[in-house]
Amino acid sequence: MPADRGELVKLAARLIVEEALEEEVEDVLGRGYYAHGNEAGGHRNGYRRGKLDTAEGRIEYGVPQVRGTLEPFRSAIREALGTRSEELERLAIEMYARGLSVRDIEAAFTDASGKSLLSKSAVSQITERLWTDYQAFAGRDLAESFGVLIHRWHC
Repeated sequence: MPADRGELVKLAARLIVEEALEEEVEDVLGRGYYAHGNEAGGHRNGYRRGKLDTAEGRIEYGVPQVRGTLEPFRSAIREALGTRSEELERLAIEMYARGLSVRDIEAAFTDASGKSLLSKSAVSQITERLWTDYQAFAGRDLAESFGVLIHRWHC
């Protein structure tokens, strides 16, 4: 069971990071993923893989690419993640244990000077999306999983 817990924590951490990066890009471009806008403000250009080493193991996540901005886009979130893996793991565990609060996410995505790396609306959107994922996880049908355990117990 500990391996399952570790995989769950890694999945939750990946979701938190990917949602935060998507919100950061939306803030930079001033529009959502499928929204059309002024190309002078930049545009999305696919994804590449990012890696984060944590106590639970390496987490790989999708990093949105941005092109055509006045200044080259550098993710402040990715720069801050290297030193925050323990806090990110705590968030991942809390996400599935009791849900995340806006304050928890804001604390995790601040830079060394205490400046928030995400807007309040971005943090709210992240918590809403992750809460929906949590509810789906918590409400899943466990009959098949328990059936396997009961079968093993009787054999």
